[in-house]
Parts: sequence; structure tokens; C-alpha cells
Amino acid sequence: MDHAIVNPTVDYKKLPQKILLPLSDNQLRNIFKKYDANNDNQLSKEELKKAFAYLGSIIPGIRANRALHHADDNKDGFINEGEMDELLKYAVRVGFNVTA
Repeated sequence: MDHAIVNPTVDYKKLPQKILLPLSDNQLRNIFKKYDANNDNQLSKEELKKAFAYLGSIIPGIRANRALHHADDNKDGFINEGEMDELLKYAVRVGFNVTA
């Protein structure tokens, strides 16, 4: 029997669309970019947390912390466009699969 893992803090009824995995690289990238709330071409910890929550993570705050640790090469506390590929690699590694 399959069991879905859901984030109890996310109101899935309010999500604009159902997330179907696997996502393409472009789809995953666009989801992260969508959460750049202030359009500064950088993702803050809070923006990452919201993106991971949208993706269905049961631990979005921890995912955001680990994503920053993994992908923030210059250690400024943000994921910029040049660090986005590493963010995507992290997301895939933790289960947000991307199609080839």
C-alpha cells in the first residue's frame, strides 16, 4: 500500500495547480523563481522555505537551511542565479525528481 507524505501546514486546496513529479529541470527552476517575492533575482531562506512548502516538503524550513548550506557558494545567505544549478541538484537529491 502506498502512503503519501504531505505537509500538514500546507493548505493544498489553495495551491494553484497539483505538483506532479517528476518535474522537468525547467519546471523546478521556475517554481523556485516564482518564490522570489521581491524580484531581486535571489532566493532568501524564507523564499526557499515557501518554495519547498509548495513542493510538498514536510520540513520546508530544514530544507531551506540545507539548500543554503549546499548551494550558497558565496555564503551571503541567498541563492543567486549563478547558484541555481546547485540548488536544483540539492532538490533532486532530496527527492524532487527531475526528468531528463
